[in-house]
Amino acid sequence: MTHVKQVEAFERLVTFCTGYGGSYNPGRPTLQIDALQNQLIEVKSAIEKAKLARTEFDSEVNQRKQAFDQLPKVLSGILRTLEASGAKPEKMEDARAFVNQIMGASSRNRKPIPSEQAESKVRRTGLQLAYASKVDAFSKLIQAVTLEPLYQPREKQYAITGLTAQLSELIAMNQKVDDARAAWRNALLGRNNVMYRNDASLTELARAVRKYVRAVFGLRSGEYAFVKALQFTRPSTT
Repeated sequence: MTHVKQVEAFERLVTFCTGYGGSYNPGRPTLQIDALQNQLIEVKSAIEKAKLARTEFDSEVNQRKQAFDQLPKVLSGILRTLEASGAKPEKMEDARAFVNQIMGASSRNRKPIPSEQAESKVRRTGLQLAYASKVDAFSKLIQAVTLEPLYQPREKQYAITGLTAQLSELIAMNQKVDDARAAWRNALLGRNNVMYRNDASLTELARAVRKYVRAVFGLRSGEYAFVKALQFTRPSTT
């Protein structure tokens, strides 16, 4: 059952209880109509914050991907410029090694992945570290060409100052993604707390309201039948 569906069910629950008039009059403050309405507002706000945080995270991820997608052209230009400058084969080999790291070239010594479980673990780790590794390799490539006195390009995008500026931009984008991810996780935590994880959460209040309605109106009453039909469940993972 989705979070939104449970909010809709809780809203119907509050409407039913409001319709019972003075017959619904629990002594527990958190079960009173005003408290339930305030909880509904808080839950809706938490869900909206989580949605917005996810949207912001996706936006930062997309912007970073677009920036890193421009790297192959830059890397190719660096290698051509370095080669045209007359750099020694050893320097070219070092530069190509860093480019291969950035581009994700396969290592001859890489061990095979033995199972789907291992593959899933490697994929998660790769997604987490891939961009940081690219930035690290790009930084080392810039250092390598900086130490080559023959590397003196006039094109701004290949000059050391231009490459350094691009490196700073990529580092900043990685940080923005990390910050957006943290904000999204915090928003999810806030949503899950008000819906499932504390004593005044949506699911706990809904169950308590149903128990109260049953006690006041009776097991076979129409009032209890209405609220009993509403489903509230805590997801196995939240």
